[in-house]
Amino acid sequence: MTTRPSCRDVELLALAGEDRELAAGERSLVEEHRRDCGRCRAFAADRLAIRAETAALRWPEPPDALVRKTRRLLLESAPEARPAVLPAWVLVAMALVAVATGLWLAVSLAGVTPDMTLADLPVAGLAAVLIIIQSALTLLFAPVVLRTVRARRGASESA
Repeated sequence: MTTRPSCRDVELLALAGEDRELAAGERSLVEEHRRDCGRCRAFAADRLAIRAETAALRWPEPPDALVRKTRRLLLESAPEARPAVLPAWVLVAMALVAVATGLWLAVSLAGVTPDMTLADLPVAGLAAVLIIIQSALTLLFAPVVLRTVRARRGASESA
């Protein structure tokens, strides 16, 4: 025995159907309920009328002075285009160091097998593991640090 959905459930499904395609079961549930429920048929008719009226509305254009003032304020509050903080040669050097580190890690960890423990690793292997952990922590905390630095920089520039 199937329980009859409440009007509230059908209304929620109908509202969801305005934003997405309802599944076949949901659609048939709503249609069956509306056949037997005058309140839900009225709700559907009201929603249709509201959507039609809203679609037919012509929103007034804002006054030109307001548009100009808003654009001016947006341009004034926008951050200025700043040159890159790091010169290109620094970025190239960082990329080369990253590649060299990756190669060193590959060589250092070449003899590591899954059954080895940290105590079994050679010193170079331990250093490689520490670099991997450091890189993971850097990637984890970099957004927080960058956000803090940018906030402090913005506060000092506005002061």
